[in-house]
Amino acid sequence: MLAADIAAPALRGGEILSARAGITEEKDTKVASVSYWFLSPSLLLAVIGKLRGWERTEPTPAVDWRSMAVDVAIPAKNEEATIAFCLSSLFRQDFPIRKVTVFDDASTDHTAEIVRQFRELSGRNVELVTRPESVGKTPTLREQCRKTDADALMVVDADTVLVSPNYISRLIEELFNNAGVASACGEVMPLTDDRKYMLLAGDTALQTLLRNDGSWPPRTSWLQSWLVKVTILYRRALYLMLQRVFYDGHLKLFGAQLNPVGCAVAYKTERLRECFSYAEPRVGDNLSTSEDIYIGHFFNWKGYRNFQVAGVRCESTEPSLTRLPRQLFLWSSAFLQSLHYFKDLPLSPFRYVKNFVRGGVGGNRPSGENGSDRRKIQEQYRAVWGEEFTRRHGRAIGFLELTSLLEKISYPLILVFLVIFSPETALLTVCVEAVASSALVCLMADRGTRLRFAGAMLAATPVRLLSMGVDLVAVLGFLSDLALGNRKWKK
Repeated sequence: MLAADIAAPALRGGEILSARAGITEEKDTKVASVSYWFLSPSLLLAVIGKLRGWERTEPTPAVDWRSMAVDVAIPAKNEEATIAFCLSSLFRQDFPIRKVTVFDDASTDHTAEIVRQFRELSGRNVELVTRPESVGKTPTLREQCRKTDADALMVVDADTVLVSPNYISRLIEELFNNAGVASACGEVMPLTDDRKYMLLAGDTALQTLLRNDGSWPPRTSWLQSWLVKVTILYRRALYLMLQRVFYDGHLKLFGAQLNPVGCAVAYKTERLRECFSYAEPRVGDNLSTSEDIYIGHFFNWKGYRNFQVAGVRCESTEPSLTRLPRQLFLWSSAFLQSLHYFKDLPLSPFRYVKNFVRGGVGGNRPSGENGSDRRKIQEQYRAVWGEEFTRRHGRAIGFLELTSLLEKISYPLILVFLVIFSPETALLTVCVEAVASSALVCLMADRGTRLRFAGAMLAATPVRLLSMGVDLVAVLGFLSDLALGNRKWKK
């Protein structure tokens, strides 16, 4: 009855996701490195991966993932509208979390107070660290991974909820089943009203908190609500295509993806600590305009793997349509900046081919590797670790890095060229691509949702064209930074 009392005004007021959109930080879903365009070399690599299937090596892990100690870190800045939902979803997980810490990065709203109230009403052990001045996410994660003695650090954005009750357990299982996996994430979808209602219905502490706080439902204009709905329409279809087609195929081909989807990621603490130890004396806090993309590329450069676990889901708040271009710009810029820091990755295909022609080593395997009997502990997609191997021989995932870079640069230029010199060809190209991508989404969607997802993909074509324009601006900005010597790349 209480949940219904809380939820009813929201049904009349429209979408709650856009609440306080003007003060929230840029979010970290980060599924932007691979081309948004369907007809691309990235698709070819994904198809090859799907035809190839998973590597058949049976992992024999050296540790029992069930015994791993897991801490959760939640960086938060002005997240009063979502932080309670995030915490509620964490404590529904079937994996024993050792410690949950919320880092309030000098919020100007009631984020810290809501965390305190949640802790009091639920009786849950939640540590709250408040900062008088904002330091950003990178220093927060660096400090926490050095401080904790946990085997894994789960980093969850404050605007994200874990939908699957086994989300953390599945990530930890994959993280420790293979020694080379450094990060693991689940599938991501936009956070919707329905999900928040479900969380409310099962959590009396959450109901009481929001009723007493008076922040439910958030007040928002119909225009802001509509702008968020447009983003959700676009993102749901796009995420489905990227994760079920592109990411799935790339994981099967390379055993890794370019970077973890950063809104809810489990890291091996020692690997994350290694990344920050490398980065701090070289770039300080300027990892990139999206730190998770830098971290993912560092792992690839070292020969570790970023893995996405299918079948478990989190949902994250989406920006309004007016804020979407800036978010896309930050992601595209971070991809380019990370490749600048780790040039050996996009150069890998050339070194791979050179070594192959010479009869040497290319990709991930050491010279003389010819069988599973080389080590007692087996793992899928075994790779030689270390940047020296990457410099000399390259990494197989470098093929994906290079094709993604070429797509990001060339596709917007090609489309602009066609619009100027052959508008009919440009229109035909866009139409064919839109129909093809919609058909693919229809094929990959679950039964009962196929037409809805296909229609959403078709309707989102203008937004996808916008994303290509943003890519072009990001490339020009990146080139300008290189020319001017600007390396202050942080969010």
